[in-house]
Amino acid sequence: MIAQARRLALAVLPLGAFIGLVVAWALSGLDHLRHLISGHGWALVVLTVSPLLGLVLTGAWLKATRIGEVSLVKDLAESQTDPLGAFGFWPSLGKTMACALTIGFGGSAGIEGPAKWLGAALGAQFHAMLRWMARRVPRLRRVMAQPGVVVMSGSAAALAAVFRAPLSGALLATEHDGHLNATQVAPALVASATGYLAFIALRGTAPLLGVVSPYTLRMREIFWALPLGLACAVGASLFRRLLRFSRHHLRPLPLPLRGLVAGLGLVILALPGAWLWPGLPVTQGGGLDLVTHVLHGGVLPSAALAFFALKLTATALTFAGGGVGGTWLPSVTIGACLGAAFDAWAGLGQPGLFAMVGASAFAGAVHRTLLTPVVFLAETTGQAALVVPALVATVAAFEGTRNE
Repeated sequence: MIAQARRLALAVLPLGAFIGLVVAWALSGLDHLRHLISGHGWALVVLTVSPLLGLVLTGAWLKATRIGEVSLVKDLAESQTDPLGAFGFWPSLGKTMACALTIGFGGSAGIEGPAKWLGAALGAQFHAMLRWMARRVPRLRRVMAQPGVVVMSGSAAALAAVFRAPLSGALLATEHDGHLNATQVAPALVASATGYLAFIALRGTAPLLGVVSPYTLRMREIFWALPLGLACAVGASLFRRLLRFSRHHLRPLPLPLRGLVAGLGLVILALPGAWLWPGLPVTQGGGLDLVTHVLHGGVLPSAALAFFALKLTATALTFAGGGVGGTWLPSVTIGACLGAAFDAWAGLGQPGLFAMVGASAFAGAVHRTLLTPVVFLAETTGQAALVVPALVATVAAFEGTRNE
């Protein structure tokens, strides 16, 4: 117990705080890049065309640096056996740069992707530095943890900072296919807590998803949650198949050309949004602006389903075209759009409630996780009443995609 406390206090805790500060600075830089891209009075043109440029630049960067095609899922699988090899510093830094090009120029990807790579890479380098120092100062061996634990803690701290949610960050880093690794949960929680505290010291405590008014829980919310969860299971299956189909047809192309073809598709998908909902980034970025829009209610079912179809297709094209980033926030956005349609059909008088329930169910189905999306929803909105219908919908969506 003393040895574990020593490792947490002297290794994991400062690592989490450092990563929280790095993520805060990185997000400030990404916000500045977006401001530059969308400035100079060209906002409408940039909103529709810049994703094409972003995917081409991403492909060119991955080819020039010889990183090649990137998959966070493969890196995470490799990290189970070789964490230091899966998240080497320079390759991870190159992948983070590819994320910045994809997301900064409006590709449909989430900022949690580069955060996870950067956090894991910094954790790997921190472990390598401790190992180097321990050869010279043997007492430092007492504070060293297993490399996989340190890498996972780095990821947890970065995710907690990005989401402004320490428990969600720890769970997203450690939960895989509905299972939690008990040996990694404690250090991940400590790193998440310190990463979150360091982040809010620079960026403030504003929640990631602000709701209009508090929600109340009644039986009909639970009744509607079940069909919504099943609909999210169908939507998640559709997303996976579209992604596989797009990758199958674009993979033979060189990365820059792949980005060009997919980018042209993103331009076409952006045109309806630019025309019908000017100023609202329907297909661009992680989708937090779109989630905020549907949370306020008043969205027609036809518009909500249009958001759902456009965002789902844009996300599949972004990743099939060689784009690099996270799929968590786009999944949350897609599910929120589907839930917004249920909000309008059910007429429960609580705008945004089923948008958030749909966000949890869809993210859970796509990422094969049960607990994390529900906790994420509660932390990022501060609405405990969402937990019960979100659990029902997420379990239904998870079970509906079990055999995929």
